Amino acid sequence: MEQRNEQDRSLEDFEDMTVDERKEVARQISAERKNRNITQEDLARLAGVPAKTISNLETGRTPQAATLLKLTRALDNNPRGKPDDTSALRMFTDVTAPMYLQLSEHGRAQALREIVLLLGAALDHERGGQP
Repeated sequence: MEQRNEQDRSLEDFEDMTVDERKEVARQISAERKNRNITQEDLARLAGVPAKTISNLETGRTPQAATLLKLTRALDNNPRGKPDDTSALRMFTDVTAPMYLQLSEHGRAQALREIVLLLGAALDHERGGQP
């Protein structure tokens, strides 16, 4: 991203940008998304915007200031390369929490059960199949 951490930017900073400056930030976001091998859909989910927004941004439409803020924060909050335990957990919750909250009470209980079973199976696998 740009010289300073995008997390330091406010909505007003993006609102004060010219159209060309916003498009340049959008170009940087697109390049960073591709560098990290993040799909448009995953970036949209992380930022809390519709996937079509990412497509529009990458085809040259001028993004709104609020959209730029959400996207840059989503990228700043998600690590490059192999995440450490804290950032990996944060990324996991950032992605799963919005989906979890859309479920009914019964759906949430079922999803939690399945997550626990998946994690248990992963632990068993790493231990060489031993319980």
